[in-house]
Amino acid sequence: MDRIKKLHIAMFPWLAYGHTMPFLEVSKFLAQNGHRISYISTPKNISRLPKLPPHLSSNITFVEFSLPQVDGLPPGVESTAEVPIENVPYLKNAYDKLQGPLTEFLKNSNVNWIIHDFEPYWLPGVAAPLGINLVLFCLFNATALAFLGPPSALLGEFRKRPEEFTVVPEWIDYPCNIALKHHEIVNHIKCMDDVSDFQRMGQLIQGSQFVTTRACFEFEPDEIKLLIKLYQKPVVPVGLLPPSLPSNEDKRDDKWEATKSWLDSKGEKSVFYIALGSEVNLSEESMRQLAFGIEKSNLPFIWAVRKRPMDEGLIDNIIPPGFEERVSNRGLVLRDWAPQLRILAHSSVGGFLTHCGWSSIIEALKFGRALIVFSGASADQGLNARLLHGRKVGIEIERNVMDGSFTSDLVAKTIRQVLVEPEGEAIRANAWAMKEIFDNEELSNNYLDGFTRFIEDIVEFSLPQVQDLPAEVESISELPIDQIPSLKKAYDNLPDPLTEFLKNSNVNWIIHDFAPYWLPRVATLLGINLIFFSTFNATSFVSMGPPSALLGDLQQRPEDFKAVPEDPLNYQHCMDDVSDSQRVGLLIEGCQVVTMRTCFEFEPDEVKLLIKVFQKPAVPVGLLPPSLHYGYSSIGCFLSHGGWSSIIEALKFGRALIVFSGASADQGLNARLLHGRKVGLEIERNETDGSFTSDLVAETIRQVMMEPKGEAIRANAWAMREIFDNEELSNNCLDEFTWIIEEFAPSACHSQV
Repeated sequence: MDRIKKLHIAMFPWLAYGHTMPFLEVSKFLAQNGHRISYISTPKNISRLPKLPPHLSSNITFVEFSLPQVDGLPPGVESTAEVPIENVPYLKNAYDKLQGPLTEFLKNSNVNWIIHDFEPYWLPGVAAPLGINLVLFCLFNATALAFLGPPSALLGEFRKRPEEFTVVPEWIDYPCNIALKHHEIVNHIKCMDDVSDFQRMGQLIQGSQFVTTRACFEFEPDEIKLLIKLYQKPVVPVGLLPPSLPSNEDKRDDKWEATKSWLDSKGEKSVFYIALGSEVNLSEESMRQLAFGIEKSNLPFIWAVRKRPMDEGLIDNIIPPGFEERVSNRGLVLRDWAPQLRILAHSSVGGFLTHCGWSSIIEALKFGRALIVFSGASADQGLNARLLHGRKVGIEIERNVMDGSFTSDLVAKTIRQVLVEPEGEAIRANAWAMKEIFDNEELSNNYLDGFTRFIEDIVEFSLPQVQDLPAEVESISELPIDQIPSLKKAYDNLPDPLTEFLKNSNVNWIIHDFAPYWLPRVATLLGINLIFFSTFNATSFVSMGPPSALLGDLQQRPEDFKAVPEDPLNYQHCMDDVSDSQRVGLLIEGCQVVTMRTCFEFEPDEVKLLIKVFQKPAVPVGLLPPSLHYGYSSIGCFLSHGGWSSIIEALKFGRALIVFSGASADQGLNARLLHGRKVGLEIERNETDGSFTSDLVAETIRQVMMEPKGEAIRANAWAMREIFDNEELSNNCLDEFTWIIEEFAPSACHSQV
């Protein structure tokens, strides 16, 4: 299989220029690597994009969908720049109606991946039946995404009132000052419709194969690492995507020569540039205070002023009367469009008064320009303002936290601090140093390369159809337990495509689950090492015994398992002609290393016994606790089916367990383990048929939750947090596991099957 198989990738950005341009930059890089791109948007948004380089035009196709008309959205409007913030919900409603035409396009286009924005919450439901992979490409930085939190917070009841967004959330595990001001979250709520932006994000994070963000480890290492924990899936930074200066042939730079001549007459780093983006809509009083503050600074400036979107259309006159005449000797006002990148690149520019859009910040720091921070009070802009202020590359203009008001004196003071006062010297030096990251083309290309490889290297095999397996079923959650044997038979038909892939992929190790008993023979012929990764704990593994027991006649009848499992008859329903015991036995014999989801601190004797029983390395990978950093204090216990993942989640927060075995796989064994460790009580059931009474359920719940006899249970479960919520311990186990892989001598790895 060719690793660089050419893919068909659809790009689906939100209807804003700050989104369509980065999507185009990624499109061009993917097309440069030979992939076919379908860039999907509305006619006006596509027409605003720059012309493609000739060598890429054959690989990028622009697909235009007319934006459906909805009540409240003026005819012809297709972007956020054309409507005031309170009318953006109508634009979202129209965007959501693109589901129909997009679905029809995808049905007939053989698309492999969709790289999409934060809005189309309905897209996973479209892509999954068509077998299309999704990448959520968020134009926010990692800091803003970390503030928003995991899907559980985005979709849950954690933050409902504006004031709950004005504090640093509990899941942030590094020092930071990132939170919204009251006026910022109130303003942003205006642009949300019936499906909030938080719900959209939460559903798309859950529904995507991985998430990418416009960030890099060199600028936000802790934030990206936290995102990986919060999302529990890959987060692959695409880099900062710093723009390149336009060529001299760019016709949109007609006004550049006059602007350049004006800048050439000014001293080095003496000018500050002002641009508030295309969507910031200040009140008349705010514009007056801002203009007077700029005037009071007594410093030379360029102000790019765009028309303001209002209900009646775009309004031109937003600068106070007489302002331009009073500052004409040291100020230049550019209307409509300004060559922003060229201005920021000029040596006479020393600072940038910005609304804190992430694209504008990247452009400024690319040239080392210190920032006068004036949050546009929408989307991520307030969070970016705190980030810049905290990183000491800018100073934020003080504003009233409730209504966002400010004075011209504070504007003037901040401008002078950043540009000329001694107290701003460190700010200017820090901003200048940022060029090493933000103007690093090699670094940017490395991230794009990594992102491209990640897409290319995700390998999918169609699950072969077998008798009794319903069409399109690909997981056990889609089947009753007695139909799982059909799924295992389909899985066992994957050796051929997997072998073909492995022959051409230079794979060193395969980390596999319990099912592919045929894998050792494939791997040995190709010189590939195997790690059997069991998601069971060591206690369950020990109960299965050595390969000789798993492959022999030791346990053939349900009553032979009586010492440990619950309802072995039920468990046998999910086995096919090759039993699970045989599968596990063959894989233990054929692998080089066994790992399981546990740690010595919880199961020391069991792990040591496994090493003796298996006669090969048994390396715990740790408990892999999920990284949600808060739990509701009102929850006292958990009535659980005994799944090991659920148990880990409960003990991470010290919740006592009411144990009700799901009677399949390892769940009965886990029930005995929890009961024995006195971190839970098991609901009594009939050993033969699993029946139970409501009185026994109620009695066990009350014992665990509130009765004096359950006090030790509650205390023991609470104490388990030291192990189950120990990030350092978890990382140490993962480090040890990684070390084993890296140090294991390949020549000693191959057992004969």
